[in-house]
Amino acid sequence: MGRIPQEVIDQVRMRADIVDVINSYIPLKKLGRDFKACCPFHNEKTPSFVVNQQRQWYHCFGCGKHGNVISFVMERENVDFPNAVSILARKYQIYIPEESPRRSRNSGEHPEEREPQVRTNFKERLYMLHEKMQMWYAARLTESPSSPVAEYLKTRELPPEIILRFGIGASVDQWDAGLRYALREGFTEEELVASGIVIRTDDTPPKVYDRFRNRLMFPIWNEQGRVVGFSARTIEKDFKGAKYVNSPETPVFKKGRILYALHLARQEMGRKGFAILCEGQLDVIAMHRAGHANSVAPQGTAFTEEQAVMLKRYADGLYLAFDSDAAGTKAVFRAAELALPLGFSLKVVRFPGGKDPDELLRNSGPEAIQQAVDSARDFFEFALAWLNEENGEEPAGKAATAEQMLRFVSLLESDAAKAAYITWLSEQMKLNQGALVHELSRTAAKRNREALRTRAIADKPEESKTPPERKDPEEERYHRALREMLECILADEYAADIISREVQPELLDDSEYARAVDDVIQAKMLDEWSEAPQRILERYAETEISGELSELLMRETPAGPLPKRYVHRTLKDCLRIIRLRHLNHLIREKTAEAAKLSPDDPRRAEMIKELQELSRERACAYTTRNPLGPEPPPPREPDEPEPSPAPPVEF
Repeated sequence: MGRIPQEVIDQVRMRADIVDVINSYIPLKKLGRDFKACCPFHNEKTPSFVVNQQRQWYHCFGCGKHGNVISFVMERENVDFPNAVSILARKYQIYIPEESPRRSRNSGEHPEEREPQVRTNFKERLYMLHEKMQMWYAARLTESPSSPVAEYLKTRELPPEIILRFGIGASVDQWDAGLRYALREGFTEEELVASGIVIRTDDTPPKVYDRFRNRLMFPIWNEQGRVVGFSARTIEKDFKGAKYVNSPETPVFKKGRILYALHLARQEMGRKGFAILCEGQLDVIAMHRAGHANSVAPQGTAFTEEQAVMLKRYADGLYLAFDSDAAGTKAVFRAAELALPLGFSLKVVRFPGGKDPDELLRNSGPEAIQQAVDSARDFFEFALAWLNEENGEEPAGKAATAEQMLRFVSLLESDAAKAAYITWLSEQMKLNQGALVHELSRTAAKRNREALRTRAIADKPEESKTPPERKDPEEERYHRALREMLECILADEYAADIISREVQPELLDDSEYARAVDDVIQAKMLDEWSEAPQRILERYAETEISGELSELLMRETPAGPLPKRYVHRTLKDCLRIIRLRHLNHLIREKTAEAAKLSPDDPRRAEMIKELQELSRERACAYTTRNPLGPEPPPPREPDEPEPSPAPPVEF
């Protein structure tokens, strides 16, 4: 993608509110002036991801990720800056113009007559293609009510509003109907192949044909509700091929990151406090119809850790509603291994007669599904009952059951939860509690050894690695002083007033803390001190910023001014370090220049005199206790009489 005009970038920044954008990816909760959530960039149970609407900035106090609305989209969508701007521009209906290709000079066209075109990146084209195809498939269903797919759908007894809500459609029984439609809409064959909507063979010449033909079409959405793929169910009885044909993984569709109907379910998850995880699309649709709109399903893959993390952002409870057969139970255990370490309250739903939700709804109505959900069992109760039946009551069987149960208990993060389940397990299995505790510690130790071994392999230094570069102590002191100074002047206008008069431009280098201090000084001089954090963040809109500085700028402003003595002592120490570093730089530069001059050069004597003056100034900087003058008096006790007024301190 080429260069985007600056005015468009500015318009995107102005229109794209960071809370609105991030809330479309993860649910934000307002706490005080900020919004908080579990971080979308790493696994966590306690929210440490903070979004400040006033400053249009986010920062995770867990992993350190931070930035503005554009950098969030870059990180979340894994795209570069222009493509992130393009995604936001589309969301807020801001057009990015691009000049048409130049015609020859003889064409008679004037530059003013060139029509603007919309600049669109490849991923965005794939999103648009999927959305077009979803509408086309839906139209094929409604426009042909007597087609085989429409007739099959009638057997599923889905009401029109559900068909519309879930975007269900039909692919026609032709080899290239979808291909021809998409080409007419302006999409290229390469885009169609990349999307997986069509298949291109390796023949010579290659053949191109529709992947989906004569099937019931279910659109697949990402977390933000954009169509990224399709799942197509056959309507033929005794079909010898695959019952379902799914879109392949593409730049916009990663199976392990998709939960079917999450964009429809996440609000209800937050309201109810738990999510229901089903096996397939029709199960999810049945659960929604029965009043459980907090239901989702993995898409074309087993339940993944990334999907578990996604669900934890919306709810603390998870109900596993898989099939009742052996395969479904194994799926429950695999899901538990991912969900328990994340702190989920885990339950298992079993539908009567081994029916799936779709069949149960059609045969027994929504009340039967409601009863099954209300009767959901605690995961540990379910697991113990199943393992007892599977392993038997003999000593060897009980040992195998206990070992498996302790493995599940060891996955719990909370020590209190582990203790509670150990006590419960001891009572249920009539086993010595001390023995179970001992066995649990062995299980945990084994897991820790495996984790340490894995980490040691990952952290093993490569022989080619160069030793870390030693840092200059003076530079470290300087940047630490800048940070402390910035903390002080951001928190207290009195401190900002002092520094705006005491810090000359030559004392600051081009580091991010120095530039941030300069921004606060500029803001104070313009009587805009309260806007200083926003001013600094705007400066870093298109450049990197350290996690330390981002965290500092996201801190709450103190309720009142800082104690004057604290301000004085902090600033005096910082100023001394900053001035000493500046003087040392000057002395080194002058010494180097003087060494290059011959002894009889008149400039050398003048330079030596300058060096002597700088050395005296440096000695004063070392010995002067307070470069800001006398400290303010300590605060008075409540009953202490008011002292006589003293002359104001001059800085």
